[in-house]
Amino acid sequence: MNNRLILIALVIALFTACNSDDYDAPNSFSDVSWYTSGFRDTIVSVSVNDFASFSDLSQGEISHKWTIEQGSYFLEGPIKRKDSIYDDFIIKPESLESTDKTVHVLFKEGGLKKVNLYNEFKEYVEFKGADGFVFPSKEVGGKWVIDTTFVVDVYDTIVPQILIRQNGVVVPHELESDVITVEAGSELEFVDITTIGRPNTRAWQIGDITSTDSLAVIQLNQLGSFKAALNISRLGENIPADYDRYNVAATINVVPSSLPFEVAGDLVELENQTIQIPYNGEFKPFADQKAHFTVNVNGTPFTISSIGLNSSNATILEIKLQDQIYRSDNITVSYDGNGTLESTDTRIPAAFTDLPVQMYQHEAVRYDIEDGGVNWTTKDDNLPTTTVAPSTEQAASGQYSIKVDAAESGAWSGFHNLIDQYTLTAGVTYQLEYKIYKQAGAVINMNGPWIQKDGETVFQFWNNIVATAAEDTWVTVSPGQRFTAATTGSDYEIYLRHNGMGVIYFDDIRIMEVDERP
Repeated sequence: MNNRLILIALVIALFTACNSDDYDAPNSFSDVSWYTSGFRDTIVSVSVNDFASFSDLSQGEISHKWTIEQGSYFLEGPIKRKDSIYDDFIIKPESLESTDKTVHVLFKEGGLKKVNLYNEFKEYVEFKGADGFVFPSKEVGGKWVIDTTFVVDVYDTIVPQILIRQNGVVVPHELESDVITVEAGSELEFVDITTIGRPNTRAWQIGDITSTDSLAVIQLNQLGSFKAALNISRLGENIPADYDRYNVAATINVVPSSLPFEVAGDLVELENQTIQIPYNGEFKPFADQKAHFTVNVNGTPFTISSIGLNSSNATILEIKLQDQIYRSDNITVSYDGNGTLESTDTRIPAAFTDLPVQMYQHEAVRYDIEDGGVNWTTKDDNLPTTTVAPSTEQAASGQYSIKVDAAESGAWSGFHNLIDQYTLTAGVTYQLEYKIYKQAGAVINMNGPWIQKDGETVFQFWNNIVATAAEDTWVTVSPGQRFTAATTGSDYEIYLRHNGMGVIYFDDIRIMEVDERP
């Protein structure tokens, strides 16, 4: 803390070292300079109840004065390195002005505070700062005045404030007698509403669950009584650090759920061919359950290799099959309800039949246009009567698509992604898929999608699916061609075009690794 005093003293010593005892500077010499413990920072930052140092290094001034605001205090040393409470160093009687060349100012209130330096000279002077900055004196009443104000950002001590919400309603948590009762599988919202002290990092801890979100939505699955806490801090370069811990007084009591124990979302395949089944509660450890599940692949039962729990989330069942599966497969899962599965709050899962699995897509890139189409560029050889622009008139997903409106045919109307390029890997085989919405009246015989690499064509997916595509509805286009990348690169592009006329929309454009059952 008191290294600032040492640094200020060193600067003053360096500034005056050139004046030897046997040399007197001319009386007419005037100059202006200053130094602060914030160094080159435009705004000096300190914690509340801490101090900053300011030194006037000017020479030849007629008068000199520092002025501070109410809630700030001049200190008098010596202040030792171990000192952390500075009230005993406040100069008495207290004053808001000082004529000392170097002042140390204690700030006892948070917010933006001002320290003013007012010097008078008999001749013109100017302060020369970094990057060519010049602060000239102004003539006032026949004297040349330097009147400058330093801004000090005083950070308050962090005072944590939180809310806890259950089903959207704020619940009391301040007293030891407060009890928040939650059914297993339900959620609580923990909201950091701290403003005093300007924290920028936080960590919630609820039992063994953690979150760093300012609004943490915590699902509570384990039965029992738990305490919560918020660790909150202020960290960063050139700002004073601070930390506090808020222990929630209330007890969180998790009781068995009154809801059925059931599947709580889509069944999905992961990249490693694991099938995940999410539930609305945690499972107890269990023995082999393979005999009670059936996985049909394209209508045929496949042998289950294992059934277990996700290693980091006990609400998710994971199924591995003995044989390989592919994106093109139609997979369903059934459970007969006769196993020994049980939730941690003693509920028994019900049977289910033929729930579909969302297959892993092996996408190299997917453009859903939800960025407003900023990465797509109109081709420079388009017909002048063609317009290409993002649109909210139609969308296969989200809100946006690319609208191509060709008033006439005979030449190309197209667009490509020169900004947001993508990566393909050498030796991997890819396929293209996109969705089109052909407006009634459009006459388009073909699409010419290309893969480009840094502007150069490397593969074409010519197809005429658009010619017979249904009008005024979204149609998925999956050309039959396959492309094997010759080189790995992050400068691949997609170019889509046609030579017809009318309005057509494009959306959900994607390049995928080929993953089809042989």
